[in-house]
Amino acid sequence: MLGMVHLVSVHLRHLPHVREIRQAFCKTAFLGLLGTKGAVSLRFTLYDQSFCFINSHFAAHAEYTEYRNSVSLQEVDAKPQSLLIEYIKENSWVKLLQAYLGAYGLVKLRSIRMLGMVHLVSVHLRHLPHVREIRQAFCKTAFLGLLGTKGAVSLRFTLYDQSFCFINSHFAAHAEYTEYRNSDGLCVYVVSNYKTYSWDWIGLYRVGFHHIWDYEMYEWAVGDGDEYGENGCAVLFDCLPEEPGHYVMAYYSYKMEAIISVSEAFELLQSKDAKLSFIDFKEGPLVFKPTYKYNPGSSDWDTESGKYRKPAWTDRVLWREKPEKADTAQLITYKSHDQYMTSDHRPVSALLSLDLPDSALKIEDPIDWKMDLMSMPWYGNEDGLCVYVVSNYKTYSWDWIGLYRVGFHHIWDYEMYEWAVGDGDEYGENGCAVLFDCLPEEPGHYVMAYYSYKMEAIISVSEAFEILPPRDEDKDPVDVQVEQPEQSTENV
Repeated sequence: MLGMVHLVSVHLRHLPHVREIRQAFCKTAFLGLLGTKGAVSLRFTLYDQSFCFINSHFAAHAEYTEYRNSVSLQEVDAKPQSLLIEYIKENSWVKLLQAYLGAYGLVKLRSIRMLGMVHLVSVHLRHLPHVREIRQAFCKTAFLGLLGTKGAVSLRFTLYDQSFCFINSHFAAHAEYTEYRNSDGLCVYVVSNYKTYSWDWIGLYRVGFHHIWDYEMYEWAVGDGDEYGENGCAVLFDCLPEEPGHYVMAYYSYKMEAIISVSEAFELLQSKDAKLSFIDFKEGPLVFKPTYKYNPGSSDWDTESGKYRKPAWTDRVLWREKPEKADTAQLITYKSHDQYMTSDHRPVSALLSLDLPDSALKIEDPIDWKMDLMSMPWYGNEDGLCVYVVSNYKTYSWDWIGLYRVGFHHIWDYEMYEWAVGDGDEYGENGCAVLFDCLPEEPGHYVMAYYSYKMEAIISVSEAFEILPPRDEDKDPVDVQVEQPEQSTENV
């Protein structure tokens, strides 16, 4: 503040435990308009102990003593607004693929798009209520990380308390870019007891850095989640620094405005002897022909582009398991599909079988649908009473129950929905009642699904039931005989 400088530093080993950093200043010269006199302060907590350092410079001489004691500080917390970009309509490829998968009972979990990359993950309806902690992320690697034509998109979730992560990666092609592809660094971490934020980031620092903004590079952390499971989150550092040495990674919390965790120091080598990527990943045997590059619409190798690219297996499916869960996934088939000749690539598919422990499959359903109390059957254009009991789940006021036609493709494909009864744990044996007003006219088989706002997932699906056609409203009402009063013959 003009002639006043205030510097506060902490040792690196204490840095992750600093919280609630706030600064303020107060001008006292010239009726509070000039900063030549006054005070600057910096307050923070360290190991949950509050500290405040104040640097004050007030007017001298005894006649200004009263003015010196009239100091007050005020903090204003202003946060920038974030711009949310949504697609106007669903991607046509996602719509087409999901229509095919939906015929086999698969429901779209989430789809991600990064320019030319589309990532779709679907699960079978019977597994849908057991999906939790759905998180998605993307990393751009083209044009210094500013363009998304190259890079990776990922979707992570837990199913029966087992963590899964699907990554769709598209990196620079051709042999001369091998070193560039291998120069990226994958940071994997697990978050616990902390509510992440979409503006959190992870910085790569050289050991001995002087300030939190002295990072060599940074990447946005995966936001909006509490627990990420044992396999953690993945963030890709694109094109690591050339200079070798010892580095650390630090997690910066946007909401706390502080670094909350620092990794152990590690060494960044100048060159990689093996030039390997996807370490510890597995792949099936390549028993099919190279998948690139073909003349579109034919089975001939590249003769039309003028570049005469060498045939290569550029389209691959790999998987990785934790050491303690080795051989959990078994490869059933791994093949290319030469009958699809629309592109200059040939699509590749892999079918894997997962061996999950019996304990993972024995998860109690938090919603008990009382079908016997719902006055079945239901009829179109009439009201339907949904009765259910909640157990071992903390409801939320934004939870809702959707009515879906059997074979629906996405959680937003409901025919109608009603808000669930919120704010409670146990509802007793009589359960809760939600009224569906004016059921769909079209008859068929339907299910009800309970959507948890906090978990961002469907946590329970009822058994299928039938909605019958509307009753005949044109049928004459039952004749009611009204007895007429007898007329008196006596003269009054």
